[in-house]
Amino acid sequence: MLYTPLSYEEIFPAKDEVLEVFETEVRGRRVLCRRGADGLPRVERLLSTDPADYLDPDWMPGSVLQF
Repeated sequence: MLYTPLSYEEIFPAKDEVLEVFETEVRGRRVLCRRGADGLPRVERLLSTDPADYLDPDWMPGSVLQF
């Protein structure tokens, strides 16, 4: 039983709706990215041990990566 206001489809999307996430390195930092509807890579998750990286708005989830 799930105690959430979200619908079943929002929690468990159909397999064809799952977007591919890929890992890359940008400016020395490992980042999980996902291509947006416009085709540009967007930050999904930052993989870093440096706390200062998480305060940098360039690595904020949803921001477009600049190579």
